[in-house]
This record gives sequence, C-alpha cells and structure tokens, in this order.
Amino acid sequence: MARILIAGTGSLGDLHPFLALGRGLAARGHRVTLAHAPSFRAHAAAAGLGFAPLRPDYAALLAADAGLRARTLHPARGAAAMWREIIAPHLRASHADLLAAAAEGPGCDLLIHAPTVAVAPLVAEQRGIPWAPALLQPFALFSVHDPSLPPGLPWLAERPWLHRLLAPGIRRLGLGMMRRWSAPVAALRAELGLPPAGYPLLNAARPPRFGLALFSSLLAARQPDWPPRLAPTGFPFWDGPDPEAPSPAEAARIAAFLAEAAGPPPIVFTLGSAAFHRAGAFWRESLEAARRLGRRALLLTGRAEGGFRPGPLPGWALAVGYAPHAEIFPRAAAIVHQGGIGTTGQAMRAGRPMLVVPFANDQPDNANRLRRLGIAAVLPEGRYTASAAATALSALLRDAQAAARARAVAEAVRAEDGVGAACDAVEAGLAA
Repeated sequence: MARILIAGTGSLGDLHPFLALGRGLAARGHRVTLAHAPSFRAHAAAAGLGFAPLRPDYAALLAADAGLRARTLHPARGAAAMWREIIAPHLRASHADLLAAAAEGPGCDLLIHAPTVAVAPLVAEQRGIPWAPALLQPFALFSVHDPSLPPGLPWLAERPWLHRLLAPGIRRLGLGMMRRWSAPVAALRAELGLPPAGYPLLNAARPPRFGLALFSSLLAARQPDWPPRLAPTGFPFWDGPDPEAPSPAEAARIAAFLAEAAGPPPIVFTLGSAAFHRAGAFWRESLEAARRLGRRALLLTGRAEGGFRPGPLPGWALAVGYAPHAEIFPRAAAIVHQGGIGTTGQAMRAGRPMLVVPFANDQPDNANRLRRLGIAAVLPEGRYTASAAATALSALLRDAQAAARARAVAEAVRAEDGVGAACDAVEAGLAA
C-alpha cells in the first residue's frame, strides 16, 4: 500500500479525471488523498477519497468576478491571465496547503499533480518524495512533431503545412513563456533554500521519474520529443457519485425530454464547467439555430449566479443548469461544445458528431484534433451566430461519414481502460 497525494486545480473537467484515478488507486489498496479547491470536498468524499483543501479555489474566484472571467477566457491572453491573476498570487498559500497535506499523518509516498499546481515539485523536494505530473490535454506538451494550436491563432488550423513549419518556433515560444511565468516560483524556491529549477518547464530541480498523459491516444499519440516514460493512458472517466447531479425533479424533466416518445434526439448545447461564464449570446443563438433546423434542443447552461435565464421555452427546447455528460451525450443527435478536455473526452465516448466552439486556452487545440479525426466541425466563438451554427450543423447532421467515424472513435475510446492504464503507470513508477 502506498500513500498517494493527488493535487489539482480547475473546474469539473479538471477534477473528474483525478477522482477516477484516485478511486482506481484506492481500489488497488492504496491510501489516496485529493488536494483540491475547498468547493470540491463533497466530490472527494463521494469518491471515497481523503481530502485536503488547496488554494486557490478556481471556480469560486471565477464565479465572483466577471472581469476575471473575461480575462482568463480571452481567446489569446487567457492562459497568461490565468497564471498572472489566479496561480501566481496564491503561490505561497498553495505551497502552505500542499506542504501540510503532504506532511499529514504518516506523510505520503508519491505526489501526483496537475502542472498548474506549480508548487508541487517544491513540496516534493522539501519532503524528499517522488512526484509525477498528470497532463490532461496534449496542448501542454509543445511537441514539434504534433504541434499544438496556439490560442489566438485559429487560422493556423486551416494551413497545416504552415502549422508544421512554425512548430519549432511555437515550441520555443511556449517554453520561453513558461520560463518567464516561472519567475515567482523561482523566487519562492530561493526563499525556501531550494536549488534553482534545472527543469524550468515544471519548476523542478530535475525531471520527474515518470508522468501521466490522461487522454486518449486518438487525440494525440506519443511523440519523440515528449518527456520519457510518458504515454497516453486513455481518458480516466469518472462515472461515480456526483454531488452536482440534478435534483430528482430536474432529472425527471430531463428524462421525459429525452424519452423517444417526446421526439427525435435533440442537439445538446453546452459550454462545460468554465466557458459558460462567458457565454454572451451563445444560448440565444443556439436556440435560434435549432429553430431554423427544426431540431429539438437541450441546453446545459451552467449553475452560476446571474447565468442564462431563458424564460419560457417552446416545447422542443429544454434548459437545465447541469447534467452528467455521460448520461446526456449518447442520446444526442449532435453535440455543440466548447472543446474543454473533459467535455471532449465525454463527447468522443458518446459517438456523436460535434460542432466545437472554442473560447480559449487548450480548447482551440482540442477542437483542431477533433476536426482532424473527422468527427467535428469547428466554429470559433467570435463567429458563432445562429446562421453560422445552423449551416455547420446542417452539414454535420447530413454527413454519414462523420457519423460513422464518430461511432468508430467511440468504440475505440470505450475499449481503452484509462483508469487501469494510469494505475499501472503509477505502480510501475513507484516500483522503479
């Protein structure tokens, strides 16, 4: 039995893979503690995991500050704003929280962390324990052989030859940006008496023993310039208890709307667990697009205060705050979503064609990878109108090849054992 601490940040799409990994490791006899935002204490308890609060509380900060939401979801500068305004100001609080979690009781034998938990390597060095980054999306790998699509440059996706040509420069730019952002971490390392980061990408003295790539190889296969001992495991889907599940009354409304007797499968519109904060006219345009197509529509609008309030809807449309994607997506005619990695994995598993409307950060890259698989069309958020959405969805719903490819991708994703492969990698790393 190993004592394993898993540290993460972000919204539900970032949380669920760690719940699945933690539950899988616990089922193998390990003692697992999740260090995450205080908002997610109930989620860890529902998964049967220990819990340690870890600041900052990303979801709470976004919910409370409209300006922050706009800046962190900016198409080109969102990632910089996320680092500058959420991660960097809370580095010392994050460090204190994670150091306490790693020292609690008999301590821990391994620290697994999202790269956005920038203090994790520092805590591991202070405690003398191994650590491993867990990447949720290929965007963060900056591969020259399979280049990521940078935010703010969606036109590169239409020019793959130029994208490949610029790949070395994109990698240098990304790594240079990470080094500049790491200045506050470097200052904290010096303050703690730790040596300078010889591995600046993750603010560590040396590279980790191993890492986890918690996504499907269909989205990105291992490349020669990836870190050693890092390969896609498949998506670790969380299908366990959900404290945010709809109330019985709301669940009954959703079930009645999705029932065959109610009509043909609807188009599902969602902006995941973060982008809904900056929806703008997305919901109104989506309803109008569905009306023009003569299609039923199910809108998952998010549960933020001041969020979308549609008022009375026609019988062919239903709007709810949240419902588990694994239950909704397989019953859709098509899925319109923002391209966040959690939503992307669930949509791939559902086997339905997609229209992806990326906003910021990794979403344009995920959208481009789905388009390359032949299972999605892409419409940037700034060009999302009822007319454009209706045109794209009409073509997508008539495309028999896209539907067949979506079903084939779903079969392959369902055949992957993301949790089992990730647990195997963790145990092999512990034994090394």
